[in-house]
Amino acid sequence: MQAMNNRPDSASKNPLNKIPAIKGVNNLSLKDRLIKERELSDLIVNCLPGIFYLTDQSNKFLRWNKNLETITGYSGEEIEKMIPLDFFNKQDHEQIIAATKKVYKEGYNEIEVELTTKSGRQLLFHLNGISVIYEGKPCLLGAGMDLTAREKAQHEIRESDKKYRSLFEQASDPILVTDYDGNFTDVNGSFCKLFGYTKRELLKMNIKSLVCPKQLVEKPIRNDLVMKGKHFMSDRIMIRKDGTIVETEANVKKFGEESVMAIVRDVTEIRKLQKEMERERMNLQVQEQRKITRAVIKAQERERNIIGRELHDNVNQLLASARMVLSTARLTPSGKKEFVDKTLRLIDATILELRILGRKHVTPLKGFDLKVQIQSLIKIMEEGIGFKITFEYDLPDKPELLNDLKLNIYRVIQEQLNNVYKHASASRVQIKMFADNGQVHVLIDDNGIGFEVGMKKSGVGIVNIINRVESFNGTVGFETKPGIGCKLEIHIPMTFQE
Repeated sequence: MQAMNNRPDSASKNPLNKIPAIKGVNNLSLKDRLIKERELSDLIVNCLPGIFYLTDQSNKFLRWNKNLETITGYSGEEIEKMIPLDFFNKQDHEQIIAATKKVYKEGYNEIEVELTTKSGRQLLFHLNGISVIYEGKPCLLGAGMDLTAREKAQHEIRESDKKYRSLFEQASDPILVTDYDGNFTDVNGSFCKLFGYTKRELLKMNIKSLVCPKQLVEKPIRNDLVMKGKHFMSDRIMIRKDGTIVETEANVKKFGEESVMAIVRDVTEIRKLQKEMERERMNLQVQEQRKITRAVIKAQERERNIIGRELHDNVNQLLASARMVLSTARLTPSGKKEFVDKTLRLIDATILELRILGRKHVTPLKGFDLKVQIQSLIKIMEEGIGFKITFEYDLPDKPELLNDLKLNIYRVIQEQLNNVYKHASASRVQIKMFADNGQVHVLIDDNGIGFEVGMKKSGVGIVNIINRVESFNGTVGFETKPGIGCKLEIHIPMTFQE
């Protein structure tokens, strides 16, 4: 091989600057024509993007291009003394020898192998070879392309995919990937754990099979919005494999060109806590309203005490004085006795009404003896109205109930007895009071005409009873029908004096 074919002095650093003049080549001698063709072929070989080489069967380099020198770092003089195996690691020699034999046997072959430069750098090359006859003997003509950049890019892609896969699988949040039709294409372990399916099962399913059917009708999945690049949050009620419900919140967005990715959060406990907080807020609001009701009742009690004292101290005293005067008049000459007796009966009735009215409004706020007050109320009702009232009382003396609570119970009993007197036409009333399981239980049962609960429950008397009981977190129950009387049950948590 002539060194001039490959050395720097036979091809300048920019071979294109020495393109031979082809014009008039037919007028040249055969020798000059061969020289011109040789120069042209050198320029063509040196313009190839990869490496070019021509070797004989003894593995001697006959020709090569400038890129082989540039890429490997060897000079033309060095390459002239080398064989192809010198460019490869020893562990690859068998592969190179086998590939070369295949070229001479079958006429063509190609491989990917790492080429070692003079500096020891490893470059991945795609090499091919074709069997040719050159200057009357079999030779191998080949070219090679540097795949290092491609391999580096592929390696980076693989590493990136590996990192993505690692993050995807290790993420604590469930993650899903579907196509635009909702068919699962990928899920991570957290998603499988949340819904109880294996990955293999999910990859055969559609996301719609996990969504509550009723909600799916009311709120369809909008992958059409995702296709347009819209990114949104979605709240869904979903169903696990075992049929249990899970409330979720998903961050949904487009993934690649043909997929949808959603990061899902199980918000079941959060929603439960929010509902409990809302219930607590409503309960506090109810408690506050009950405090207001109790304050109003206390204000009413103060007003009633003032009215009651006025009636007792003024009107009652005046009528009592009038009675004394009329009693004296009874001693006067005959003719006036019948008139005086009738007047006395009217005054007695008036005094009784005033006593009832006074008892209704005047109750001591301190040292309130609930049992004594109820007994006194019953005595007045029996004397003035005429029906029989039985009373059973079984509440502990110690610890002492809160005065406001005792007064409230007294008012409830007073209100119900007044209701019986006005509306029930009863001849008998039974009152039972006892303590059980931390509550005061009051039962008032009459044998009157009864009523329809739905028709009377909005009445002022019953409403007052319900408001009073509920203001102390108690409950009220009625059992009644027309013709069979009425049974009132009250249950109030016991609250004691501090």
